[in-house]
Amino acid sequence: MNADTSAPDTTTRRRSSVGLVVTTAIVVIVAVALVILIGQNTEQVDMGFLGWEFAFPLSVGLVAAAVGGAIVAFALSGIIAFRRRR
Repeated sequence: MNADTSAPDTTTRRRSSVGLVVTTAIVVIVAVALVILIGQNTEQVDMGFLGWEFAFPLSVGLVAAAVGGAIVAFALSGIIAFRRRR
C-alpha cells in the first residue's frame, strides 16, 4: 500500500471569508452615510485661507476635511511604524 494517500493536508490553513464580508459591509455603510451627508448638506459656505477665498457646498468641505485627516493619520502611523522597525 502506498504511503501517499489523498488525505487533505492538515498543516494548510483554510481562510474564512468572514473578514472580507465584514469589511465589505463596513465600506458599504460608510459609502451610504457619505451619500446621505452630501445629499443633505448642499448649501454653499465661504471659507478663507491665507488670503484665498473659497465657496463650495458644506458637504464637500466636510468630506475633504475627513479625507485630509485620514491621510495625515495614515502618514503619521506609517512613520511611527517605520521608526519602530529600525
